[in-house]
Amino acid sequence: MPYKLDFRIMLNKNNCNPSCLIALAASITACSGPSADTKPNIVMILADDMGWGDINANGNDLISTPVLNRLRSESLSFDRFYVCPVSAPTRAQMLTGRYFLRTGVSSVTRGYENMRSDEVTIAEVLKDNGYTTGCFGKWHNGRYYPQHPNRKGFDEFVGFPVGHLGYYYDAWFLHNDEEKQSSGYTSDYFTRQAIEFMERNKENPFLCYVSHNVPHSPFQVPEKYFSKYRQAGLDSTLSCVYGMVENMDENIGLILQKLEDLDIADNTIVIFLSDNGPNTDRYNGGMKGRKGSVDEGGVRVPFYIKWPQNIKPGTTEQLAQDIDIMPTLLGLCRLEYDPEKPFDGIDLSGIINGKKKTFDRLIFSRQGNQVIENCNSSVRNDRYRLVLTRKDTLLYDMLKDPSQSTDIFDIENNTGLMLLSGLVGLNNELVSTYESVTTIEAGFRDEKSFTLPVQDALLSGKIRFSSIHPNQSHTENWIQEGDSIYWKLNINSSGTYKVEMQYGCPAGKTGSIIQIESNSGSVIFSIDEPFESVILPDRDYVRRSESVERTWRWMEIGQIILNGGPETVILKLLDVKKSEAGLIKALKFSRL
Repeated sequence: MPYKLDFRIMLNKNNCNPSCLIALAASITACSGPSADTKPNIVMILADDMGWGDINANGNDLISTPVLNRLRSESLSFDRFYVCPVSAPTRAQMLTGRYFLRTGVSSVTRGYENMRSDEVTIAEVLKDNGYTTGCFGKWHNGRYYPQHPNRKGFDEFVGFPVGHLGYYYDAWFLHNDEEKQSSGYTSDYFTRQAIEFMERNKENPFLCYVSHNVPHSPFQVPEKYFSKYRQAGLDSTLSCVYGMVENMDENIGLILQKLEDLDIADNTIVIFLSDNGPNTDRYNGGMKGRKGSVDEGGVRVPFYIKWPQNIKPGTTEQLAQDIDIMPTLLGLCRLEYDPEKPFDGIDLSGIINGKKKTFDRLIFSRQGNQVIENCNSSVRNDRYRLVLTRKDTLLYDMLKDPSQSTDIFDIENNTGLMLLSGLVGLNNELVSTYESVTTIEAGFRDEKSFTLPVQDALLSGKIRFSSIHPNQSHTENWIQEGDSIYWKLNINSSGTYKVEMQYGCPAGKTGSIIQIESNSGSVIFSIDEPFESVILPDRDYVRRSESVERTWRWMEIGQIILNGGPETVILKLLDVKKSEAGLIKALKFSRL
């Protein structure tokens, strides 16, 4: 790279020549940083369920993360950076700069992860300013047309829209609006897609958002990573978690190396963070709490930001959180943007470039919970954390008691009441103005087809999900006549649709009669073609709580009209022929 050339040779008058002067000019230009009209690329890398302690540089001697260690040394590291206790809320806050309840998000499934269509994301603003934008991996802010990444500012999307995958090898992903099967392990695949995106857009400013799905369960990883930690004496869960992180670490290394190879590393801002605390009990720097908790260990994550020659490596004690990412990036990129919906986050670009001093502030955290009035919550400043649960109000001195072992609310009562007042005030404001987006928005004129997975349906009778986690589940126990599942929709534009059903039914159980019904009519059909829905080969190293992943077949079941406005789609079992109708995964509607 130009700034690494030897100036002593350049300045030697005996060696000075026109080409030398050109090289010197290039070197000086590189060292002076970008001009005012230069737009830096942005690579934003997000881990899923990775804790602060899952990095070797943070004191974990059991794990190998050489790339993240190096990235930390080359970045400004925020020592106290906070996200939400669970995934979808963090992503909503990171993408919009606003508290997740304002965006329509309140939890992680059943539509409570959906972002409102009128929320503006960082991708939309960058795209309006000439950036090409790509998202690779887990989305988790809505699967339907208005919330799809392509409608939220991303030119390219390769990944999955829901909370977790059921299988990490040769998985099916959306490529924009089309479903395609991948090859290999998910983290490797997302990395390849991101690298190809950067190669195609190296001449233009881009946002490349790489959202890995590890170390989220189910616990699947290539065997060599698992064996390394298992042979070192770790249990199966920890071996898989650390193996997943190490594989991700290597993939991050490939992304960083590609920036060097394309000669764009100096003009690229790289960010790394995780979406919440660790998903199991493991090393986390002695902090209290894990994923789902509003204590320190549930919401504190690593955050590294690198921009060679523009951001000085080191560590800052400045309190920061995910809502700061969007306004800070816009500040670093010197982009003017006046949000119609005000940011809750703060532009920390002055802290990052050393032009402003650190300051104290309040960091608020809330659990992602569908019963939003009863969520645990907390508030943190430079010294204290106050935790408000359904039963207790607890105050901790985080400087003297970083593990939160002693409640001092009665001792530091004035401080506790001050923090409590701020927390309760914000909670009341957010809850009182919250509007969910659980009604499915579909049937747009430009939407060729849409899929209704059973995870978003309401179940009746004896029908049940295949897992305690609706995400990626199918329905089973179709044994009682009259039982049904149904979806609540709002159809943007009336139309006639071809309907298909994703199902599994062995040869001995065909013949059951089912009805699909909308407000405008119904179709009665039977499952006549058998399909043995086979569980995919077992790649789990730890027994899963998620649904098993299976093979499926689509069958056409007829045509139906969906009128504009509120609509209900019902799938009802009319007649059971062989004790059970089979397994049902989804319905697909294609506009005719």
